[in-house]
Amino acid sequence: MNDVATGVPDPDPPRHPWGRWLPRGHALSPTDWHRRHRWVCTVLLVHVLAVPVYALAWRLPLLEAAGFGAVLAVFLCAAQFDELRRYLADDPTLPAWSPEWMRSCAAALGLVVASGEIVQISHGWTEAHFHFFVMVPVVALYEAWAPFTVAVAYVLFQHGIVGTFFPQVVFLDGSAHRHPWWFATVHAVMFGAACAGSLTMWRLAEASRIRQGQLLEQMQHRTLHDLLTGLPNRAALRASLEAELATDGEGVDVAVLMVDLDRFKEVNDTLGHACGDDLLQQVAARLGSAVRDGDVLARLGGDEFAVVLPGSSARDARVVAERMRQSLAGNLVVAEVAVDVDASIGITSRRHAADLRPPLDPGPRDVAGEIELLLRQADIAMYSAKTRRTGISTYDPGEDEHSSQRLSTLAELRAALGATQDGADDQLHLHYLPVVELAGGAVRTVEALVRWRHPVRGLLPPAAFVPAAAETALADPLTTFVLHRALRQVARWREEDLTLQVSVNVPTRCLRPAFVTTVLDALAAAGLGSQALRLEVTEGSALHDERTVAEVLVRLRQAGVSISVDDFGTGLASLSALRTLPVDELKLDPELVHGLAGDDPLARNADAVLVRSIVDIAHGLSLRVVAEGVETPGLAAAVVAAGCDLAQGFHHSHPLPAEAVPAFVRAASPAVPR
Repeated sequence: MNDVATGVPDPDPPRHPWGRWLPRGHALSPTDWHRRHRWVCTVLLVHVLAVPVYALAWRLPLLEAAGFGAVLAVFLCAAQFDELRRYLADDPTLPAWSPEWMRSCAAALGLVVASGEIVQISHGWTEAHFHFFVMVPVVALYEAWAPFTVAVAYVLFQHGIVGTFFPQVVFLDGSAHRHPWWFATVHAVMFGAACAGSLTMWRLAEASRIRQGQLLEQMQHRTLHDLLTGLPNRAALRASLEAELATDGEGVDVAVLMVDLDRFKEVNDTLGHACGDDLLQQVAARLGSAVRDGDVLARLGGDEFAVVLPGSSARDARVVAERMRQSLAGNLVVAEVAVDVDASIGITSRRHAADLRPPLDPGPRDVAGEIELLLRQADIAMYSAKTRRTGISTYDPGEDEHSSQRLSTLAELRAALGATQDGADDQLHLHYLPVVELAGGAVRTVEALVRWRHPVRGLLPPAAFVPAAAETALADPLTTFVLHRALRQVARWREEDLTLQVSVNVPTRCLRPAFVTTVLDALAAAGLGSQALRLEVTEGSALHDERTVAEVLVRLRQAGVSISVDDFGTGLASLSALRTLPVDELKLDPELVHGLAGDDPLARNADAVLVRSIVDIAHGLSLRVVAEGVETPGLAAAVVAAGCDLAQGFHHSHPLPAEAVPAFVRAASPAVPR
């Protein structure tokens, strides 16, 4: 069965021995099929125009020459029937009427009919038959049996039936007129060889796609599972939680447990990392035996685990939490040493949090924001349990010191944005982080990072306020401010003969149809073309409200704006889904990049294999790869060895104020205009 979304076929099922040598067919994704169909139709269009000219060159009457072209035009119209219907109705959204196999058969038949017309016009000239051999690999581009069979059947008809009864139409040689079957057999052997070559390339292409699909599945599994314990990882946990939160049924609840081992550091420091890993594997097995069917137990990293309990309240979750602590009650044996390990568990649930405090923002639901909120609440409850040594704690807003400060920060940020737009008090500033090409060191792109010069707390980095703003209605005005300010700065640099592209981060909340107009208006206001801007979306954004986000990204890409997937490697995006996303760049998550220079050789080698595999697949999809968080010379060398194209991080440069960018870029890129 073919995966329609990715075009990656399933592994070959058992087949007849002949099937090992023949292609399966229908292995192209819809995107690939449409791309190849347009190309084949373009070839057919060339024949519609060229064959009548060829006929005139052979001194055929004008009307007869036009007839040859008209016949081919009929096949072209059939192949492009749905496109013509949409064009005439001026509605590109009209559904298709004719199936793909029918349109591909029309195009294939048109090409071989063109070959037959050329042979007929040439009175059977031997060299004209070569056109049939050229059309075979063109038809094989569909990688489907229907058009290929139709094309072969027509050739057999042309040379077998027509060649026998009207040999003067097919063969120029006089002896062929006396022995048409002999000449038909010779041509059949030659044509069969051409078909065998095309089938071989077709089969090899399918086999390559199957191997790529298997590799993608392996990479997908590694992306969503912890290598040490085999449990789902943070990305899989978030995916499960998102699926549960997307259910809006009345009374539906979902609980989250955050689990942190007590005294694990003592074991790790005393017995070593290998014993620590052994302990984590045993703990994972015991915790797994304590959760219920349908619950998702994940390892987040280190000695931290989490559980998603679908359809469970905070009270139900406490029962599971107590069972998990009981599962760890007996001693675990590591390196012939009995080890006593306990766990601190924090609990929260969707309805529990809603009952304690109303949502901060009454606007449209933000599932990604709800996920972060639940995970943070469970984390706060877990630290409360650890600090108070209660073992289990349910989330209490009174223990969340961050809540009041977050509310205050959002209110002050709203005021700062208003003051900046009014020109009264410009508290928000942009710094720019250079993105360095690893081959040569040139800088052609800088990432815009907003800074807040708070009147009381001083200069605040993005992490102090951007994540909170991204969860609320402030995401739109803040992103619009950054877009306009960054693009105006790019225009100023161009006045100084410095051409740079600026990259701007876009929260999930902003990716709605109206955002396309916001971006185009910002470009127009700065007097810049779309090539001056690159937008960065996170992995979670790529799969959040997938249809709407995909539509927005496609429209932006069609407008010429470059698109990057940010923080790739620890989120939700499917590697195979990248084939259908309109992106041209991946930015590897700093956590994944830092693993290339970790202390544990086994983990370091595993991370290196993972990064190299991601880079290879990205390059196979014509995507550039940027390594984020490159802070040391060792990491810089590691990302080069992994095959990354670009890098950014403190090793290359800290974020720079706008006035410092030209000097840095020209020093790094001598070829940049001065």
